Amino acid sequence: MIESYGWISRSLVRVVAALCVARVAGAQSRPCASTGAAEREPVARWSSPLDRVISVHMRDTSLRDALDRVAAVAKVRISYSPDLLPLDRAVCVSADATPVGAVLAELLVGMNVAPVAAGGDQVVLTPRPPTSAQAANPPEMARSLGMLDRVVVTGSAVGSREREITVGLDVVSGRQLARENTSNLSATLDSYVPGVWSWSQSPSNLLASYGSIRGASSFGLSYPKIYIDGIEVANPLLVSRFSPDAIDRIEVIRGPQGSALYGTDAISGVINIVTRHEGANGAGENAAVRSSAGVTQSEFAHGVLRQEHSVSLVTGSSTRSADLTVTGGSIGDFIPNGYSRDLIANGSARVVGARTTLNGTARFFMEDAGSARSPLLTTAAPPDTGVFASQTTTPQSVRQYTVGATGTFAANSDWTHSVVAGIDGYSLANVRTNFTPVPSILDSALNAAQGSAVRGTVRVSSVLHAQDGAPASTTYTFSAEHASLREASLQRQPASNNDRGPTPAGTQQVPEPMTTSSLVRWQNSTGVAVQSNTAINNTVFLTAGLRVEYDSRLVSAQQFATLPMLGAATVNDYGPLTVKLRAAYGKGIRPPNTLGHSEFWQTRYGSSTQPSLGAEEQSGTEVGIDVLVRHAFSMQLTRFDQRASGLIQQVAVPADSNFQSRRVTYLLENVGEISNRGWEIESSTSISRLSASGTLSFVDSRVTQLAKGYTGDLAEGARMLQVPARTGSLNLSWLGDRWFASLGGSQAFDWINYDEIALSAAFQSGTHPAKDLLGAQLRQYWRQYNGGLRLRASASRDIRQMFTVEIRGDNLLNRQRGEPDNITVVPGRSIMTGVKVKF
Repeated sequence: MIESYGWISRSLVRVVAALCVARVAGAQSRPCASTGAAEREPVARWSSPLDRVISVHMRDTSLRDALDRVAAVAKVRISYSPDLLPLDRAVCVSADATPVGAVLAELLVGMNVAPVAAGGDQVVLTPRPPTSAQAANPPEMARSLGMLDRVVVTGSAVGSREREITVGLDVVSGRQLARENTSNLSATLDSYVPGVWSWSQSPSNLLASYGSIRGASSFGLSYPKIYIDGIEVANPLLVSRFSPDAIDRIEVIRGPQGSALYGTDAISGVINIVTRHEGANGAGENAAVRSSAGVTQSEFAHGVLRQEHSVSLVTGSSTRSADLTVTGGSIGDFIPNGYSRDLIANGSARVVGARTTLNGTARFFMEDAGSARSPLLTTAAPPDTGVFASQTTTPQSVRQYTVGATGTFAANSDWTHSVVAGIDGYSLANVRTNFTPVPSILDSALNAAQGSAVRGTVRVSSVLHAQDGAPASTTYTFSAEHASLREASLQRQPASNNDRGPTPAGTQQVPEPMTTSSLVRWQNSTGVAVQSNTAINNTVFLTAGLRVEYDSRLVSAQQFATLPMLGAATVNDYGPLTVKLRAAYGKGIRPPNTLGHSEFWQTRYGSSTQPSLGAEEQSGTEVGIDVLVRHAFSMQLTRFDQRASGLIQQVAVPADSNFQSRRVTYLLENVGEISNRGWEIESSTSISRLSASGTLSFVDSRVTQLAKGYTGDLAEGARMLQVPARTGSLNLSWLGDRWFASLGGSQAFDWINYDEIALSAAFQSGTHPAKDLLGAQLRQYWRQYNGGLRLRASASRDIRQMFTVEIRGDNLLNRQRGEPDNITVVPGRSIMTGVKVKF
């Protein structure tokens, strides 16, 4: 079905090109708000401190940053409720010798708030009812939907309007996550981002598992490149949880189009987690305590206790602030030895000057989890397989940390410079995995990541606004980035270096003593990038970018990678209706020596160290249409067509020449190509206090080419394993004066994966030699899966201003098994109640 719609993609590209030409001549640009000397209001109209005279020039800046900059220039403190203002909306102002009250009034045009002097240097933005004139003639800023006017930082160096971005970009509000008390990245992506599906994991599984990011970009692991406040994390699969009270928003680019700015490893997409940097309401200190507890059901245990507690501290004003959020939680043994305990701490600081902004961020995450094995697997590995599944009561443990800073300097109205510097690291110990005849890719990555790693990142960017004025203006972004990763991985090897040879048929192998050693490796990458964004009459937008990157993980003949990106979009307003057409092309690569491939399933009889392996590559196009009706309705439709090539697959082969031997070893091969095609639909609407949003994705991910001599179980034309053909979600929320309620669900349909129970039973029977469980013979253990609806709900009631009662339910339909295979078990229905107290 998906293949038959290819003509629509080509038609949309032609429409974008046609409108780019047709609309240039007739469109009218929206000028920057100007409050110059000739039109400024008398100072006498404003009371102190709103009568202070300032000069300020800002262009396409978020309302939040604009208010902070005005406060810094005027030396006032501005207080407001974040729920009353579209703080991410792009605004611009040009004011010379103008009262700060007039500047604020210009910035707040179309919003039902007004600046009010509160004594001393305090200014409060208070609500006001709209006038009849405003209701009859809404101002230009208020007529467009906030989604296109908001400023996003992913896909640009210092932020740009979403109206100008030519790729599909999703932004998940941190305030929505905080209201729902959602702290799981998997649930967030499944619920709010089309084209991305992350499998629900047991709390004792330490890594995230991505089933699809517009299909599969690898025969190994597909995963996005993840940043926290612009700092690249050392291992994106370890980022699975966060504190919702510390998140401002999560921005997601799907596909390789982000590689032109973010470099290698962005082959599947980019996720940027932006933390909050807010002051208190006023110049005082704010604190909040949140505590909840409840019971999780499980068919393998009775009444498992689950609890979460958090403390938030905020101090300072909009120009100088600091905050700290600490969250801790635990769940008991929902399966034998399946407990988990975690602690998350997020801290930030922010200083805003007349031309500079400095943000600091720090994060610490720790988790201890039991060494649980699936209760659906009843036997251990036979002793003559060379695999020994040791049992231990020592918990698995992971520690993560991020520390960094971002500085921005507006030299003048044309140049803006920024610097991001930080480190991210982790340590991972005592990992345990299930023994299965065909080890999962995720288990292999977990074993390979055991040890520690630290990544340092420094990125310098300069943005030039050129050709300002009708009919066109161009923004040039110049950036340079260097990253270094030190990885110390643990390897288990036989204590003896003497190979005892193959075990004779019919005899049992005696376990050989094992030793653990540490292998230290360094990886370095340096990239420079140039990107231009041209806006014609605020209607046609053209983007071109190129990044050239040196990466030490690439083979010597190909250590320099060239990553291009091209895009075009046109935005047209028809009364209350806004229509955006967009198209983009991008290319990304993933080096072979990375967490998805490094030390794959190393055994005594084989190693994945194969320096001849080349990089994996994905390139392709996306075209889309966005339709928006004021603030009431929005819909985005995207068609993507991508091809991943040079992909690396582990292939199982017999470890020795004995025909009856059951020993297995693995080799890595660049086996061929995958085509990823599909559709993404997302929509949202608001009716009074009710909001609804939904996503729907169709993905066709298939093997299109295999390398000569390939001996694995894939076949040309076969579907990629673990990639759902369809995913969808629906979310409802209601926000009243003192009430909030939400109901949401997500579901995956139709994917292929191994029948792990049948495969394990065949292996354990002792009657099948290795050749019966290798290569094409494995296809008899493929089976089709269909997921169940993951339903969640939450409700809260404010009692006065400082006390809130909350109730939350997860996995309400109590589905514990069946995703992504038939041996994975997750917690059942969970009902938690709690309170939140503000000080």
